[in-house]
Amino acid sequence: MALWLGLLLGLALLGGLIYWLIITTEGVFLGQRLVVWLYDITAHKYDGIKEFDDEAERFFVVRPLRYHLRHLPNPLVLDVATGTGRLPSYLLDEATFNGRVIGLDPARKMLDLAVPKLAPYRGRIMLTQGTAVPLPFPANHFDAVTCLESLEFFPSDTAALREMARVLKPGGVLFVTRRRGKEAKFFLNRYHSREQFENILTNLGLDEVNTQPWQFDYDQVFGKKRMTHDA
Repeated sequence: MALWLGLLLGLALLGGLIYWLIITTEGVFLGQRLVVWLYDITAHKYDGIKEFDDEAERFFVVRPLRYHLRHLPNPLVLDVATGTGRLPSYLLDEATFNGRVIGLDPARKMLDLAVPKLAPYRGRIMLTQGTAVPLPFPANHFDAVTCLESLEFFPSDTAALREMARVLKPGGVLFVTRRRGKEAKFFLNRYHSREQFENILTNLGLDEVNTQPWQFDYDQVFGKKRMTHDA
């Protein structure tokens, strides 16, 4: 009897470990290749799982980003981990946005789904397959860099943020999310309190760092790249 109980306990613990590794943290502790593979095999279900609400996306995502870019007539935006083109599609659909967007993601099948979604904006959108570290762009290049609901799945969130800050123009805006809520701490060393996360951005050369509650699992965090003396 004790042996069977031990086996059942062992199986339960193993099941819990597998669930944590594959479902809760989406393979991040097993390496980037597995994370990308998981997104590729679930790409066709991604938008259905997320159930994006058009009005909410326009109000809570596009509106604050447009506010930070209000002084620029034709801003250039980089969306890191663009997935199926969530942010580019809503931003480019905004009548008052006259800029261009580059969407970057390592999962080819996610990008394949973004192509038809973004077809109406041809000439103002470029999709490229790649990772956040290193970003394949020169320093001081973008007016804004965005990264939504993705940082905790990168091999190093700090290294990715450093790259995002590098490619931002002085005075450019960074718009990212910080994982919060009960499940956030399951990401162990990838979890940062609000203060810790804001300090990371400040140390990377961003000013006016501001955190706002967004979803149950995420905060929105904005920051502006510090101006240099010769900028």
